[in-house]
Amino acid sequence: MDEPDIGEQPGSVAPPLPVILKDRGTIRMEALVSGRITRAGSCLYLEQSAGQRALILWADEDVQVATLDESDWLVNNYTSGLRIREGEMVRGGGGFYPRDADLLALTGNEVPADCTGPAVQLYEIAKYDPAKPDGIPDPPPPPPPGPSTDNMLLSQAFDEHWDGQRGPRRIISGIADPREAMFAYVLQDYEVREGDMHAHFCLRGANDDLRNRLTRRFGQLFSDSDCSWNDGGVILSRNGEKAMFIDARIDCSGNRGFCAGFGGTTYGNLGAEHGAYRVRSKGDGWEIEKLGLSVVS
Repeated sequence: MDEPDIGEQPGSVAPPLPVILKDRGTIRMEALVSGRITRAGSCLYLEQSAGQRALILWADEDVQVATLDESDWLVNNYTSGLRIREGEMVRGGGGFYPRDADLLALTGNEVPADCTGPAVQLYEIAKYDPAKPDGIPDPPPPPPPGPSTDNMLLSQAFDEHWDGQRGPRRIISGIADPREAMFAYVLQDYEVREGDMHAHFCLRGANDDLRNRLTRRFGQLFSDSDCSWNDGGVILSRNGEKAMFIDARIDCSGNRGFCAGFGGTTYGNLGAEHGAYRVRSKGDGWEIEKLGLSVVS
């Protein structure tokens, strides 16, 4: 007989983590149920109103309790990535069992003595806010940016002893400003991409004149203020369509015969591609060479 799914005990002085009871059957009820996740004794309950709660039997495979610290925990669905704290409202598929349902037969486990029915089947939940349209809560803000990679890549581009991989050199003609040429280089890489990588472009730190010049080459471009974060991705604020931030930095300090370049895109919390470049004056434009250094997240 299987044991109930219990998270790791954080220490003998801390209370045990709640038990996750699983519905081991193959039938999923098709009602839509909602309520607040609460804990009573050893188990988790769905509280529909004050004092009205039902013991949760999870029909998802990969639901477990994860520790946050020595006294705190959350429910983690490792398939969807959803994390639920005690007290949060959720909505999902499922339905209520008869009040006299055999919990041992449903779970295949010895149910802790302090976990009593009535019970509810619950699966594929999402966070729920009844005050919001369609019950969808506001998305969390994007996480703070990690350590800066642009300074690292610029310094690596200046490394005169670099002997690693180099990409083919590309000429960007008809542009006098090396930073504008760096923007153009990145835009050339992304303007022809289709599918998931097709998006509007928002140029970070580009003034109107620079953006207007590049618009004549690449079609409509937007300022960074025209784009915003939504649910972990970047969108064009005016219509919600997919977008990405375009980055370009240039450092021409010193007398090295080339400028160090940093360029790339950011399109999500975990979506970014940036590289290190050497930028040299060439005719009426710039020759840009990509080094074998890049940061992809």
